[in-house]
Amino acid sequence: MTDSGADSVAQPKGGGTGFQPVAARRESLRAAMDDVAAPVRRYLFGMCGDWHEAEDIASEAMLKAWEKWDSFAGRANVKTWIFAIARNQWLDRLRRKRRRPGQQQMTEQMQATDPSPPLNAHRAELAVAVAGAIDKLPAEQREALAMRESEGLTFSQIAEILEIPIATAKSRVRYALLKLAELLKPFNPGAGD
Repeated sequence: MTDSGADSVAQPKGGGTGFQPVAARRESLRAAMDDVAAPVRRYLFGMCGDWHEAEDIASEAMLKAWEKWDSFAGRANVKTWIFAIARNQWLDRLRRKRRRPGQQQMTEQMQATDPSPPLNAHRAELAVAVAGAIDKLPAEQREALAMRESEGLTFSQIAEILEIPIATAKSRVRYALLKLAELLKPFNPGAGD
C-alpha cells in the first residue's frame, strides 16, 4: 500500500545525507528541532534581552527550518544549521527595528530564594552590573560569548554560524571575557590589579 509519495525517496540538495525516505528525513528534523529548541531560545534571549521576543524569533526560525529542510545540503550539522537560521531571523528582526540588541535585566533570574535582604540586595546589584557589562560589549563579542558560554557551542560551530575564521571566534570570546572581568572587578575584591 503506497500513499501518493509521502514515503518517496528524496535526496537533499547537493547530495547531503544521501537517499532517505521523506518521512525519515522529516522525523530526523523533528528530533533535531526538539534537541535544539531550548538552546536556540536561550541564545536568542541573550541577543535580544526579551523572553517573549526570543520565543517569537525561535518559533520563526523553527518554522523556516521546517520549510527549508529540503534545501539542507548536509555540509554542516543540523544544530549548526538551525542556529544559523535563528541568527539570521534575529538579524532580520533587528534590521526591521533599527535598534541595537540589548540585555534584559537579569535581576529576577539571579535573586536567591533566601530571604536574607543583604544577600538578595547584593545579588540584585550583581545582576544589574552583569547585565550592564554584557550590554557594553561590542555586538560581535556579545554574540560569540552567548553562543560559547550559554549554549556550549564549539569555536568551530560559532565560526560556521557567524561565517568567520575559527581564530576570530576565539578572539571575540576571549576579548569579551577580558572586558567583562575588567568591568566586574569591583564585585571581585580578590582580583589583582
